[in-house]
Amino acid sequence: MLPIHPGILLERAITAHGFDLEHFHEHARLPRRLLSLVLSGERPISLGLALRLGKVFGTSPWVWLAFQERFNKAL
Repeated sequence: MLPIHPGILLERAITAHGFDLEHFHEHARLPRRLLSLVLSGERPISLGLALRLGKVFGTSPWVWLAFQERFNKAL
């Protein structure tokens, strides 16, 4: 089974919370290009991004870092 990139999980979280993918970067105060690269699997979830996502979704940033770490170990 192929590992799931955290960007896919992020996309699911964005839509599950009722956010519009086109405008989520504004709500989360993220550069549009960064979000696009993460969602497409071209960039990893960094500590800074995990902190921001934790605030937006009300989760621990460690959740997002754990997704990234699990993906990295599966490669």
